[in-house]
Amino acid sequence: MKDKIINEIVNRKSSLNFSNEKITNEEISILIEATKWAPSSRNLQPWKVIFVSNESISYEPLFNSLSESNQEWASSCTLFAVFCVKDDKKLNKKFLDVGYAGQNLMLQSERLKIQTHPIGGWSEEKVKDALKIPNENHVVFILAMGKEGKLDNLNEDLKQRHNKLRIRNPIEENFSFDFWKF
Repeated sequence: MKDKIINEIVNRKSSLNFSNEKITNEEISILIEATKWAPSSRNLQPWKVIFVSNESISYEPLFNSLSESNQEWASSCTLFAVFCVKDDKKLNKKFLDVGYAGQNLMLQSERLKIQTHPIGGWSEEKVKDALKIPNENHVVFILAMGKEGKLDNLNEDLKQRHNKLRIRNPIEENFSFDFWKF
């Protein structure tokens, strides 16, 4: 059954292995185009996405906003995409829309042979300060991105984590028909 699924879905994984090769402006334009076509409730497209390259003055302050465990492996990524939304009563729908936009970006990245890793650990205040994000906005997630690096550049722990087999739960653990059967 897995062979019937589009390759980008099956092959996408959270990489820990980035090279210092630059993601081109053309590739970033393609990624933006893919992201903007994500499904959106009432077509509001509430996401705000800030791209920060490792050549930007914002890169180091943004990097320093990440949790230490994320800094360990993210130090070699060449681009971050920071997804934000305005904080209001419709935040749940906005989070859903940002999830769609992020998935589009990750799948298009996979197609372009760009490695990605969504990040959940950061200091909200430090990210907002680093990128001058107004307080009424919320950082939903940060995506580390880069071209594939050489595994030999990773320490043994990161190499093992990067090479870990990507598995999914048995179907009956997450899916049922007609009623809750878990």
